[in-house]
Amino acid sequence: MSTFQINTTDDIYQFVERLKAQCAKRSETGLLTQLNDATHMGSSGLEILGALRQVILANIGLIQELLGSDGENEARLIVRFIDKAFGR
Repeated sequence: MSTFQINTTDDIYQFVERLKAQCAKRSETGLLTQLNDATHMGSSGLEILGALRQVILANIGLIQELLGSDGENEARLIVRFIDKAFGR
């Protein structure tokens, strides 16, 4: 079981970088492009986090394939963290 915790947005960006590296390794160019686009979207951190949330939710199955069940759990924790940041 993963001991992954999210304490700051840096934790989210580290996860995204790890996911992008796995995408590149496995030639998952679609998800890699979506992640790159999301990290360059908007001018505020909240816009970027919102875009990353959408990409993660839309690709949760693929994230599990790339990073395993721990990666999927981490992705779900990230979505919860972002939802909390947006007051959801």
